[in-house]
Amino acid sequence: MKKIYLLLLIIAHVTSMYATDTTTIRIHDHTDMTWYGNYDEWGLLPDGTDNYRKIYLHYTMGCATGGCSDWDYTTQIFLRHRTGEIDTAGNEIVENYELARVITPYGSMLSNTWEFTSVFDITDFAPILKDSVEIRCHYSGWSSGFSATLDFEFITGTPARSVIKLENIYRGSYNYTSSTDFENNGLTAKKFLIEQNSSAAMLKMTSTGHGFDNSQSAAEFKPINYYVNVNGMQTHTQYNWDENCGENPIYPQGGTWIYDRANWCPGTRAQVFGHEITPFITAGDSVELNVDFQAYSWSGTQTPSYIIESQLFQYGDANFANSVEIIDIIKPSLKDEHSRKNPVCGKPMIKIRNYGSAPLTSLEIEYNVEGGSINTFNWSGNLSFMETEEVELPNLNSWNGSNIFEVTLKNPNGEMDEYGANNYMKSEFEYVPEYPETFALWVGTNSGVINTLTQESETSWNFYDKNGIPIFTSGSLISNTQYRDTLTFSPGCYTFIMEDTDEDGLDFWANSDGSGLVRFREIGASWLKSFNADFGTNIIHQFTVGGSQTLTEEENSSLWEIFPNPSKETILIEGFSETKSQITIFDNLGKKIINITSENSGLISERLDVSNFKSGVYFVEINTANSKLIKKFIKQ
Repeated sequence: MKKIYLLLLIIAHVTSMYATDTTTIRIHDHTDMTWYGNYDEWGLLPDGTDNYRKIYLHYTMGCATGGCSDWDYTTQIFLRHRTGEIDTAGNEIVENYELARVITPYGSMLSNTWEFTSVFDITDFAPILKDSVEIRCHYSGWSSGFSATLDFEFITGTPARSVIKLENIYRGSYNYTSSTDFENNGLTAKKFLIEQNSSAAMLKMTSTGHGFDNSQSAAEFKPINYYVNVNGMQTHTQYNWDENCGENPIYPQGGTWIYDRANWCPGTRAQVFGHEITPFITAGDSVELNVDFQAYSWSGTQTPSYIIESQLFQYGDANFANSVEIIDIIKPSLKDEHSRKNPVCGKPMIKIRNYGSAPLTSLEIEYNVEGGSINTFNWSGNLSFMETEEVELPNLNSWNGSNIFEVTLKNPNGEMDEYGANNYMKSEFEYVPEYPETFALWVGTNSGVINTLTQESETSWNFYDKNGIPIFTSGSLISNTQYRDTLTFSPGCYTFIMEDTDEDGLDFWANSDGSGLVRFREIGASWLKSFNADFGTNIIHQFTVGGSQTLTEEENSSLWEIFPNPSKETILIEGFSETKSQITIFDNLGKKIINITSENSGLISERLDVSNFKSGVYFVEINTANSKLIKKFIKQ
């Protein structure tokens, strides 16, 4: 419950300064999803008499009561809308509308207290998000499990444009036996009436590919396009793919979490693609919509499939001509989805949207740490109505003050904003760690190479100053080599970036490259920072020298590593503890194999002989007075 209360506190902080009224309603509170099926719950939402400029769904996924499942399963959140229409059997027709889709992570390495929150903008579903509603959590897994907590946030105000009507176009799971069958029997052309008072329309599409035991690794690992056709004319092409799985904010995981997939990564949301079709509709006439997928042929034992949810939204005129909206603070931020990019001491980043019908070409952005001096940035660009852009701001003059970052948007296109209620946002953040002026970088490369002749490692690193200028660089590293570099920094903010060209980090179980390591160590003292070697694409870590931040006891408690991993003979368990520690090793059936108690504090180093262990997976539980940590190693 602690994290949920924090979530609600963050919601209050983000909205209270710019919303006249915000209502948050929870439907599903840690609902265990432990077996394939539907988990339904009723809730009471606002009655629809007020207008809402923004409606968010905060979907917090956690482990079920019995722990997290080991596998990546699809979860979907549906609103079960009562249409008021009666079917031939005399029952009211219920139409399911997908509000969110999140694929579960590989949960074997996650603690039972793990949680992760994804935030969905569901404003366009406002016409049916009112009164008594039934919300369905669908779980496609076959083993326990995960939990779902849903918080619906309603922010009173005027939307950019009002929704006149919404309808499902396609919904469900579709097998891809062949391109012809898929198009003729699955994604068929459909006609919809455009209402007389509708002046705009958008087709929204969420499609995730599943299955790969065939010659094309389809549909999960098959990167293809889909095509939107309006009245028989192709209007949009969409690449149905997520190419950033190696930067997954939930890491490491037990499975193939780094592999890019068909519009999803384990543990994260499926992307919703919006396709504006306003130029192709006429009020009072019907419109034919059809989606085609790029054709391919496959052979094998597993039929590719796609889970597809697509809706048609009809809108009235834009409510404003000259307006801009801030929709997110990416850094500094405490949001789970931005955890890979945080904490920061360098350049903030925000996301803006053109909220008016006129193109947005200029904007003033004021930002600061609450209580500190205000910085101003003059943005220029060209955003059409409802188009968004991520904006990286110049470095703050000072980070002194509270732990709250503030942003205000002013004077879009050089004029006063017609709707200022969405011009301000703030976010809580944590400060970066502070390190001494001189410390050592320890790097151990694994056997992953770019060139087998030179044995050049896939891994390299750089340190950058606050202006993005490299001050220390690794150059070409050699595989299976230990490096120790003593570095001295002037006071300031720095960014350490380690990159792996194969996007599989220094320790990934599926690539047979072995294990490496990367750590910061204070000269003649303990570890400052121990990075997880199973990092996927990169490590991005900011810190200060000569600043005011200090490394916390909680951070120290997590600095534990097992090396080498996998191992045939011995393992070294090394870490830092302010108190005495207890190390226990269990086999994969939970049987206790070794138990060690250390009365010492500070740097702990235990070398163990595992040559007599049977081959397989073992778990190391490390208990201190302040923390409990479980890590895994493999005996070869």
